[in-house]
Amino acid sequence: MKKELLETMQCLNCRASSLELQIFNEDLREVREGGVYCKNCQVRCAISGGVLNMLPAVLSPEIIHEKEHAEEFDYIDTEEGRYPINQETLKKFKNLFLSLPAGDGSKVFLPGGSFDNQAGNAERFFKTLGMLRLTGSERVLEVGASFTWGAWRFAQKGCRVVALDITEYLHAADLYMEHDGAYYDRVMADMSQLPFKDGSFDLVFSHSVVHHCKDLKKLFSEFCRVLKPGGRLVALHECSFGLLEDKSGKALKEAIDEGFNENAYTVPQWTKGIRDGGFRHVRCHFFSVIDDYLYRKKLRKAPRTFKIALAEWIRQEPLVHGILNALSVWPRIIFRPKSWMFIATK
Repeated sequence: MKKELLETMQCLNCRASSLELQIFNEDLREVREGGVYCKNCQVRCAISGGVLNMLPAVLSPEIIHEKEHAEEFDYIDTEEGRYPINQETLKKFKNLFLSLPAGDGSKVFLPGGSFDNQAGNAERFFKTLGMLRLTGSERVLEVGASFTWGAWRFAQKGCRVVALDITEYLHAADLYMEHDGAYYDRVMADMSQLPFKDGSFDLVFSHSVVHHCKDLKKLFSEFCRVLKPGGRLVALHECSFGLLEDKSGKALKEAIDEGFNENAYTVPQWTKGIRDGGFRHVRCHFFSVIDDYLYRKKLRKAPRTFKIALAEWIRQEPLVHGILNALSVWPRIIFRPKSWMFIATK
């Protein structure tokens, strides 16, 4: 972490901002080993490999399960074999991780591959990045940053970024920063208990992560608290169910049985949770069903068919494309809200 990060931090235990940085080892980029010490309550949080660990001493059962299963469940299944995701794997498959989220076309990113979810959402991520119209002066917090490829993309735009997650995957950030020098801080913490002062960020960004929370009002209150007035919350590709959809599906049950905190929220429930958290304006954005269809076919390297040709024609006709997408909104809310995000303003 950089020393400047301390300016935005507060103690999780007592909420005091009287924090002191202890440096054991640092390089030209950042403090690599050390700690952050609260002079008010004497709590100390360690810095290891540049990552500041601000997780509370006593973790909730939900966080313990989520952390353990996320770190133990994930692996990379390649043509060379199956590899658990650890420091050795990160080094061995450096170029693969650097190609996230779109991927390098290898089987890892194809349907059924270890990173097919990232590849499937890549186009929407880059569209969102463009829609945000960042100037490079923003302070950005990415929650649930995992391997931190999203935080890296924000840092490449010139933003001051903090990548937050509960897992050790934050250490993958060294690969990205060593690649092109785009720097961002990494903090291990619970997104429902943020160790930052009020009004510290211009943007809070999440990607397929906030549905793990069981208390939406508490979560969004924390996001609202750390945002500046006028700051934005952007949650991309969150798990959501249609109003009439069966929420006892096999995939959801399997994920819960494996220890993940999966929750089935509808669009109105998401909207209510955000408003209850203190946000004054909430907007749902539904991405084009045509673009989504064509991107999925491209990933699968599907041969060109009549349906694909028709979808390509529709995409080239702005009026037809716009009408079709508008007509798809309510059916998606009722039956399955695929390919969407919400944007909220404080």
